[in-house]
Amino acid sequence: MKKIVFFMIFLCNISLIYPQLNSSFKVIQGRNTLDEKGMLLDINRASKADMLKVSISKGYVDKIIEYRDITGGFKNLKDMRRISGIGKKTFERLKVFFKISSNITLKNFNINSANSKVLKYYGFNKKEIKKIEIFRKKQKIRNNNQFKKIISKEKYKELKDIVSF
Repeated sequence: MKKIVFFMIFLCNISLIYPQLNSSFKVIQGRNTLDEKGMLLDINRASKADMLKVSISKGYVDKIIEYRDITGGFKNLKDMRRISGIGKKTFERLKVFFKISSNITLKNFNINSANSKVLKYYGFNKKEIKKIEIFRKKQKIRNNNQFKKIISKEKYKELKDIVSF
């Protein structure tokens, strides 16, 4: 009987104290609420150390930085999918850490010296890359007219100002 009474008193005390305890605990935020707190990293400016701090693996961090160095940055987060090793599932896991808060200007690139990795980074698909490589085996791409014939109109409009020959 003493145990029951003691337990009842204990429960009453806990219920009286609980509101105070509840207010002293901090709720741990999920990754999907990081943006509300302004805690997302700008993918175009975040340092290697900052990305590693939020538990992004070194391999992905290195690839993200390499992409930025080559192209000038990410226009949107989906551009991460152009990086080898970042497929749909990995993209879904990584995108929760990033935002794009700075406009970037893509770097110029030479269509005749760009390898398939660089071409992929600039958004060329496999078919377009193959066409470019076949054309370059025969001759250099010398001007916009030749470039326009090799790729789609949309891709041409997007890249015509940053491609050199």
